Amino acid sequence: MMRLNKRERIAVIVGGAALLVFVVVQFLVFPLIDNRARLTKRLAAREKAVVEMRSLREQYQQLNRHSGSVDELLAQREEGFSLFSFLENNADACEVKEHIAYMKPSETQGSASFRVSMVEMKLQAVPLKKLLAFLEKSESPQHLVGVDKLTIQENAQEKTMLDATLSMVSVDQAAEAAATP
Repeated sequence: MMRLNKRERIAVIVGGAALLVFVVVQFLVFPLIDNRARLTKRLAAREKAVVEMRSLREQYQQLNRHSGSVDELLAQREEGFSLFSFLENNADACEVKEHIAYMKPSETQGSASFRVSMVEMKLQAVPLKKLLAFLEKSESPQHLVGVDKLTIQENAQEKTMLDATLSMVSVDQAAEAAATP
């Protein structure tokens, strides 16, 4: 085996130390840094998910509180409430009953505890003032009645009159929900 002089030994030691530093940096330090960066990204993603879950929980609780208020409004509404008769009475009170071309009732299941009643109405040759009075009287938050769709156009025969097609909706308790205490 060859004997190395002092200078060569120092060069071999420095080269070995450099190789050792390279191996430590390449196989220990860089993987730790990469792992830490990945963990930081995953932590940020999880924190974002937690914030979103809290937001969804708040929305859920708000909807539950709102659902309770709907139950309270339904309990306060008179027994046997009918959207069709409610609208018919309001039309009579606002003097638009004679302008009704048709009224079509329908009902859909909104959820397990609520159903949605809808009445489509066509009013012909009605004055704007009477139409507005009817809409103000009929859109009733305390009765859970609202306008779903409204189309207004000028009457073809009488230019000062309007034709309107309304879809009025109301929320009621489903039959199964009303039967359970």
